[in-house]
Amino acid sequence: MKKIMAAFFAVALVFAAKAECTWDWWMESADEDIKGCALGIATANREVTGAQVALCATIADKVKAGAQVTIGYAQAKTVRNGVQSAFVNKADHAALQFGLLCFNKGGFLPFFVFFNFDKTMFGGEK
Repeated sequence: MKKIMAAFFAVALVFAAKAECTWDWWMESADEDIKGCALGIATANREVTGAQVALCATIADKVKAGAQVTIGYAQAKTVRNGVQSAFVNKADHAALQFGLLCFNKGGFLPFFVFFNFDKTMFGGEK
């Protein structure tokens, strides 16, 4: 329930800011940069500044600032100043992850359950 509320809150913020918003049925805009919100069943974008909210999967090369929120699977190479929240999260470097399984190569552990965060988040070594 908290994930759903967070997703709706992120979408409401985007609409309040009158930012761009796209809809993907199934990863149709994989080569686009998003500044605002990407909604859909499964979304894929190159660079996200804002929210990427989907039912099954969210995939991005880079999340500059914002969130990836889905029930299923979230993947990004880097998540800076943002959060990933899904059943399964995967990233090379993610600032903060919440979910059942969290894979983060740059995390305090490469794999952890329920949450994971980048070790540089609290002043650790890069």
